[in-house]
Amino acid sequence: MLAEMLKRDSINAWSRLLEHPFVDELYRGVLSLEKFRFYAVQDYNYLIGLIKSLSIAASKGDFETLRTALAHASFLASTEMANYERLLSRLGLSLEDVVKAEPAPTNVAYVNFMISTCSLGTPLECLVSLLPCYWSYREIAMHNKDKLEENKVDLYKEWAQVYLSNDYAQAVEEFKEAIERLWRSSGGDYERLRRIFHTATRYEYMFWDMAYKMEKWPI
Repeated sequence: MLAEMLKRDSINAWSRLLEHPFVDELYRGVLSLEKFRFYAVQDYNYLIGLIKSLSIAASKGDFETLRTALAHASFLASTEMANYERLLSRLGLSLEDVVKAEPAPTNVAYVNFMISTCSLGTPLECLVSLLPCYWSYREIAMHNKDKLEENKVDLYKEWAQVYLSNDYAQAVEEFKEAIERLWRSSGGDYERLRRIFHTATRYEYMFWDMAYKMEKWPI
């Protein structure tokens, strides 16, 4: 399966995602609320870029790609965004606060990478650039789930449970299957796909790092 091949060829970077300090502290319940609040604001802005990228994939792909991409975009734009608005409220933030917040440098770079890859590349290249986001959240949750037993922060536990759910696991598998179908039907330059996946995996790590350090613009 193409997705497994891509992960195998980026395993060093992928493995580091699973134990980033932000992730470790979040699942153990010792992450500062200030850092989680910063993450939530940045992630909300990132999701806007993800929805735009999925929309580009839908506009360029065949019907099956269109259906998969639009289904994910619709879920993000409705259910996921509604969940985020409730999360923001619990963090003492409003949607207006988030919209006004300036995306951090890493956030800007990651979103631009996704949108440019989807705009200039093939539908397969687009979906591959988005795969590490979907897939790594599931694998991070599975890798760290035992830590939740000692986690005393209900907010963090509820956030993590989303990625441990059967519904989320099914969504990830559907995304991987869409990639596999495109790979089998149209093929592509594997080395280019590998670089795209590896770059996106690096950005996932950098996103956690950005949140942990509460990254700001230098000037």
